Order: sequence, then C-alpha cells, then structure tokens
Amino acid sequence: MVFISTCRSFWDCGSVALDDISLNLGDCDLTAGFLSSSFSGHCDFESGLCGYTQDKRRDSADWQRRRGSTPTSYTGPRGDHTIGLGYYMYIEASPMLPGQSARLLSRPVRGTRGPQCLRFYYHMYGSRTGELRVLADKDGEEELLWQRSGEQSIAWLRAHVGYQSQRQHQIVFEATRGSSVRSDIAIDDIMLESGPCPDMEVGDTVGSSNEIE
Repeated sequence: MVFISTCRSFWDCGSVALDDISLNLGDCDLTAGFLSSSFSGHCDFESGLCGYTQDKRRDSADWQRRRGSTPTSYTGPRGDHTIGLGYYMYIEASPMLPGQSARLLSRPVRGTRGPQCLRFYYHMYGSRTGELRVLADKDGEEELLWQRSGEQSIAWLRAHVGYQSQRQHQIVFEATRGSSVRSDIAIDDIMLESGPCPDMEVGDTVGSSNEIE
C-alpha cells in the first residue's frame, strides 16, 4: 500500500499528514459496541435511555424506566439486573388492555456484511404473561429476531440473538400485555456488538439461535 501526495505546482504545494494507520485482512468491519456513530452498543439504563425512544406510531402504550419492584404484586422484577438497586425498562400491564403492546426503538444501527450479536436480560414473571419480541426494522420492513411468550421465570434471564443485516436498521423491543394484569415484562443490560454471539452461528433459526440462561 502506497500513499502519494502531489503538488499542483512549485508555488501551490500545501502540507499533508497521516496518522494511526491500521491494516487488517478481510472486509472492513465495525468496532464492537459502536455500530452507529450516534448509538452506543451497551445500555444498562442507569443514566437514561441511551438513545432508545418510544414508538408513538405503532404501539398503544409506553415502556417505563423504573428502579425497585413494579407496583403490581406477583409480577415484574424486584430490582434491576445490573446491580439490583438500579434502573430497568418495563411495561406496566395494569393500565393496558389485553393484546396492547409497547415498542422501544434503538437509534439507527449501521449495516454490516458480518454477523452481529444482540445480548440482553429479560424478566417475564406473572400469571398469563404476554409476549416479548425483538425485531430489526429496516425502513418499515421488520424481521423477527427473537420471541418468548408466557411466564418464563421469577429471575432475570439472558438472551443471545445472532443476526445479520447489510442495511441500516433499528432494534425494536416489543412487549405485549397478556390476559392478566400480572403480566409485567422487563428488559435490562442491552449489549449490541459486531461479530458472532459466543457458541452460535449466524443463520440459525429464530428458535435455535437464541441462548437462554
């Protein structure tokens, strides 16, 4: 690789400088955790929403940022996943009608030819809990990446979601209220990185490409 600087003439020759050059084999890729110039790949909701926004056009309720337990008994987490005393995002099922949903949107994420890994923790505890889905929204065209429905555990669970998208997109967390008011759904500690998820291969089906722990 050669860098060449030329002058237009003897009288028209400015200064040129180079710095911090890196050369690697393979396709250019994005640095893990910085998939967009305006979107941080990690969010624990301790300092705010990290650029996530409510989808006012396509949902009927909002995600809420909260610390401690949720107002309704026998549903929701007792605290956040990160430190137990911090913040998380959740839907409060009591004011919602069965089947209504809330959608949380990430800032735009740049596409890449390589695999990407979305990791997060979720909490689905309560009688007749509804559904939690994760989608990739590509200018209105949505791809389902992951989903769970019904009561899962009284504890926080971890999900690994491997996917691939060459187009700019937004990550969507969509929670749908179940038939009972005891169907709060929560998420926390979201991490979006470039590269495959641990012990996973991109291209697996929605059902088998997501690890629960």
